[in-house]
Amino acid sequence: MILALFSLAHATCPSEVGIVGELTCSSEISGSIRADKESALGGTCELMECYTCGDPYDNEEQIAPEAVYSFTCQTAGSVKMLITDLPCDLDIYVLDDTCDPYAGCEYGSTAPYAVDDEVTFDCIAGDTYYVVVEAYGAEHLDVASGPCTDDGTSTGEVFDPWYTLSFDVSESTGCAEDCDDGLDNDLDGDIDCDDSDCLTEALCCDLDEDGYWSLECGGDDCDDNDPNVHPGAPEDGGAGDDMPDGKDNDCDDLVDEGTLGYDDDGDGFTELDGDCDDDDESINPDAEDVPDNGIDEDCDGEDETVPEIQDSDPPDDRDPGNPDGGAKQGPCSCASGPVGAAGFLAVFGIALLRRRKD
Repeated sequence: MILALFSLAHATCPSEVGIVGELTCSSEISGSIRADKESALGGTCELMECYTCGDPYDNEEQIAPEAVYSFTCQTAGSVKMLITDLPCDLDIYVLDDTCDPYAGCEYGSTAPYAVDDEVTFDCIAGDTYYVVVEAYGAEHLDVASGPCTDDGTSTGEVFDPWYTLSFDVSESTGCAEDCDDGLDNDLDGDIDCDDSDCLTEALCCDLDEDGYWSLECGGDDCDDNDPNVHPGAPEDGGAGDDMPDGKDNDCDDLVDEGTLGYDDDGDGFTELDGDCDDDDESINPDAEDVPDNGIDEDCDGEDETVPEIQDSDPPDDRDPGNPDGGAKQGPCSCASGPVGAAGFLAVFGIALLRRRKD
């Protein structure tokens, strides 16, 4: 059994290789390899296409089919992987970043097929590697420690071999943190979403699944546990009734603005407090109503009016026929009162004086 690992930091592998999937430290993959598939990486040594992983397996012709996985190193260190549940001979190779199985092979492991195999390799942080599992026993039937045949012999009927590929988390220090498995995959003391490695994962950065990432992940969702709180959210919490809910739903540092419970004009009263025009600070229940201006300043439901002035003078008994405005006179055309008596005495005195002269 041989595991191959190669970096794509500066190179790319042939498009026909076909990457099965991306590995993380929590990966445990049960896979299989089609026995009739052609090798995508191997070939003959004469054509410089064989795997060269050092004694005793240098310059080995490899023409068996493979399964290839990518792996990105997060923390520089060693990584330990396991391949178990093997029905026949599977091999492991490690390639460098040239993606060349002939010139760039670095690691190999070839335990008998009946024994669980493992490979430990050093990885560089940021580099992407590929883990290659080769079904050696499906092609090299006469030399494989366990041919992939129904009777275990070189003449038997070939079948598609299977395997289980996993990481030994306790040994791996180059692994990425898997953000939802409950394990400290990269052995840095932080688990899942508490690990800064997960601050680029939607799983940890949009907990309420409202489409906005949390502040911790560089987003602008001020409460990532409430789907009704995010930039642009309605301040009534989505109820549609314009009622306040006591939250800063749209993450603008204002609470309930635009609802019936917010003092929009700053006059100390909200619409729930009876402010009948919350866009005008001069209109509120404590304002003084200006009469007859068509505005209900004190919000009592009507505009004040100016009261009518009542005439308090006594009835007018003057003679309308007297241009001087004198009092009305009787048939005798004489005035009554002190002025009339004095006039009578004056006339009477003049008459007496005339009689004496005569």
